[in-house]
Amino acid sequence: MLNHIFKLIWKKKKSNFLMMLEIFVSFLILFAVWSLSVYTYRNYVTPAGLSTDRVWAVYLQFNTDSDSLRRINCDLVSQYLKGNRGIESFAFSSSNLPFGFSTMNNQFEYGGKSVMSDNLAVSADYPSVLGIQMLSGRWFTAADTVGSGKPVVITRRLAAELFGKEEPIGKRISTDRRVVGVVDYFRHKSSFQADENALFEPMNIWDNDLLVKVAPGTDAEFEAQLARSIQKLGKDWTVEIQHLDNMKSTQDKTILIPILILFGVCGFLVFNVGLGLFGVLFQNISRRRGEIGIRRAVGATKKQIMRYFISETLVIATFGVALGVFFAVQIPLLNVFDVEGSVYFWGIVLATLSIYGIAVLCAFYPSRQAAVIYPAVALHEE
Repeated sequence: MLNHIFKLIWKKKKSNFLMMLEIFVSFLILFAVWSLSVYTYRNYVTPAGLSTDRVWAVYLQFNTDSDSLRRINCDLVSQYLKGNRGIESFAFSSSNLPFGFSTMNNQFEYGGKSVMSDNLAVSADYPSVLGIQMLSGRWFTAADTVGSGKPVVITRRLAAELFGKEEPIGKRISTDRRVVGVVDYFRHKSSFQADENALFEPMNIWDNDLLVKVAPGTDAEFEAQLARSIQKLGKDWTVEIQHLDNMKSTQDKTILIPILILFGVCGFLVFNVGLGLFGVLFQNISRRRGEIGIRRAVGATKKQIMRYFISETLVIATFGVALGVFFAVQIPLLNVFDVEGSVYFWGIVLATLSIYGIAVLCAFYPSRQAAVIYPAVALHEE
């Protein structure tokens, strides 16, 4: 049967080549869509490593360039927050707050290796505000800043890239930093962020931004009161408060909306390819009524007729898929993007299944129409 199908495909190679080309293009589109879907889903289900529940970002502007005055102002804010019953915990941070639009990174070296990582300067209470759990070691304290080597906490991924299988606790990074703890994950940019490197170190200057974790049951009235109270502590201070949940949602939408638009465009293209494939198959089968009549006259059943034309369509689809797979596997082999190879593997598998599903769906109705043709009618028309 396959030998006969190959002969018929070769006989009509021009029209079948166009079908293969359509399938090839559709495969590449579906491969890109499925790979992106798998990558996005994996990132979404990966633990974030931090909690945004009841955490607010407070942006302070002291309107001064003096580091000593800024430190005094931060001490005033700290004293007020410690005495506020509505505040469970708080921590100062560099400007790259979680789910904000500010980033800061740096190169860190160990044993001749240099690795890029996000760099966050925070106060010692940072993990209690965000619910960060230690994987090994501990978080740095104020006492750790006394002595040689700045204490730092790193993520598991950064530890693996820098130290491999070596124990990271106690190791020195870039000569002036000493690892005191390791956390598992810290995905602070969006719900769809991949697992990336992060390093936390004590603040060496007093930044204006801080995170506060409020007590359960706080409302908008408490938020307004908190902003007014902090603003009254100094002259010409400005205070802005944002909820970390809302900031996270904004970042997620920034990433998700373009992805959904891309899915819509790709879906429209694949739908049009499917319609074209359906039309070509319907036309080809309609032109072969004499062949169908002969098959029915020599004893072919309706199921056999349907199976034959669907099989012929799947064989044509296989040529297009094979060409698409050849180009698709070049992406992980050449490491075009820094993405795990398993993502592309599932993209190829799902794209292949989708193509075969579309091919069967497009061939089913024309094949069914061909199967119900009476032999006498088909041969009489011929």
